[in-house]
Amino acid sequence: MGFNAPFDEKKIKSLLLGNQSLFTEYCKYSNNIDESFIDITLLSSVETKQVIQLKIGVFFREILTGCACSDDPLQTIMYENGYCELQAEFNKTTALISF
Repeated sequence: MGFNAPFDEKKIKSLLLGNQSLFTEYCKYSNNIDESFIDITLLSSVETKQVIQLKIGVFFREILTGCACSDDPLQTIMYENGYCELQAEFNKTTALISF
């Protein structure tokens, strides 16, 4: 993965979904993330001999559950949009990524 390598949103998204605790401080209500609604944007990147540092913007949707005042069961689940910025560092030697 070099500086000119394309930003692989699917791989980054997979890593984020595997560690949802990264979102915990950015969730306002439930800490439950709608995995089908995550959008990732590369904000900046810096490459050195040992590492590639990424700043990533993450738009996500938090799942809110509760009671419905009507008889419509579809109203029992609501969503709250969220956003956070994460720093990621890819170590070229070990091929490990840390957030």
